[in-house]
Amino acid sequence: MSSGIVFYIPGCLLLLAAVLKLSAGRTLWRDPLVASTGAILLNGSLVCILSAPPTIRYVNDITGIANFSAPLVYGGLTALSAGYLVLMINWEGGSPERRRRASLLVTGVYGLVIVGIWVLFALADVPVERARDLDTYYANTPYMREMIVLYLIAHTAATVALMVMSVRWLREVRGMIRRGLTLIVVGLFFDGCYQTVKYAATAARWLGNDWDVLSTVVSPPLVMLAGITCACGFALPRIGPPLVNNARAWRRYRLLKPLAAELRTLRAPATGVIRWWDPPVTRLARQEISIWDGVLACSPYLDDQVRAMAYEKALVTLAPDQAEVVAEAAMLAAARVQASRRHGAGMPSDAGTLRSVSTPRQMVGLAEALASSPIVAEARRQSALRAAAGHG
Repeated sequence: MSSGIVFYIPGCLLLLAAVLKLSAGRTLWRDPLVASTGAILLNGSLVCILSAPPTIRYVNDITGIANFSAPLVYGGLTALSAGYLVLMINWEGGSPERRRRASLLVTGVYGLVIVGIWVLFALADVPVERARDLDTYYANTPYMREMIVLYLIAHTAATVALMVMSVRWLREVRGMIRRGLTLIVVGLFFDGCYQTVKYAATAARWLGNDWDVLSTVVSPPLVMLAGITCACGFALPRIGPPLVNNARAWRRYRLLKPLAAELRTLRAPATGVIRWWDPPVTRLARQEISIWDGVLACSPYLDDQVRAMAYEKALVTLAPDQAEVVAEAAMLAAARVQASRRHGAGMPSDAGTLRSVSTPRQMVGLAEALASSPIVAEARRQSALRAAAGHG
C-alpha cells in the first residue's frame, strides 16, 4: 500500500477541500464559479485515488480487463485540464457570450480527446497489466502509443494556455486571487517538469533506450504536486475568505470562553446552544448571544461601588485602561452571583453600567480578567458571602 501513499494523501486533501466547499451551503453552489471549483476538487481527488497502483490493480481486477485503469486515469486527467481552462476563462471575466463560446470550445475539444483515448485503448492490444510503467512499457505498441501521445499533447496545450493566462492576469489582481494565481503558476511549473520527464521517458523507448525511472519514480510526485497545488490555487479565492473568517472566529470563541462560562447559568436553556458540528462562525454567534443574555440578566445587579473599589485596587499594579477592564469584570462577577441566586436585598437603587462589552476587543479583555484576575475572584467571593448572609 506504501506505493500509493504519494497519490492517496493529495487525493484525501483535495476531497477535504471539496467537503469544506460543500459545507458552505446549497445556495452558494448555484454560483457557476463555486460549482466549477468544487467539481475540480472532486475530480482531482478521484484522479489521485485512481492513479495509485493499488487502485489500478483493484479496478483492473473487478473489471476483468487488463489495464482498464489507463483510460480512466488519462481521461480523468484530461477532464481536469479542461476544467482548469474553463474555470480560468470564467475567472478572467469578459462578456458572457465570449466566455460561453470559449468554454464550449474547450469542452468540445477535450471531450473529443477523451473519446479518442477510449477508442484508442479499445483498439490497442495490451494484455499484460502494468500498474506503474504502462506508458513506457507500451510506448511502441500500436494505438496505445497514439493514446499516450494524444493525452500528453492535450495536457501540454492546457498547461501552456493556463500559464499564459495566469502570468498575464497575475499583474492585475491582488489579495486572495493573486495568492491563488501564484499557487497555480507554481503548480504549472511542477506540471511542466512532469510532462518533460514523461516525454523524455517515452521518447527514450522509441529510440531503444530505457529511461523508465523518469516515468515510474520521478513523475508521480511531480504530477501530484502539480495537481494539488493547482487545485488549491483555484479553490483559494473561494474557500480562503471563509477559512480565514472561521479561523478568526475560532480564536475569538476560545478567548471569550471564560466570559461565556461566567454567565452560562443565567441564559435560557435554548439560548446559545452550541452543537459539535457547528462551524466556528456559528459557534461564535451563538456564544455572543449567550453572553449578551447573561449581561442583560446581570444588569439590575451591577454595582458601581464594586467597580470603584476594584478599580482602586487594580490601579496599584495596572495602567488605568487595564484597571478599568478589571473593575468592570469584578462588577460583572459580583452581579452574576447576585443574579444567579435571584437575591434582590441590598441591590443598589441605581444599577451600574457595563461599558466593556461594546467592542470585540473589550469583551476579550473582560473574559481574560474574569479568568485570571485575583481582584475579580475576590469580588466574586465577597458577593457570594453577601448573598449567603442575605439568605440566612
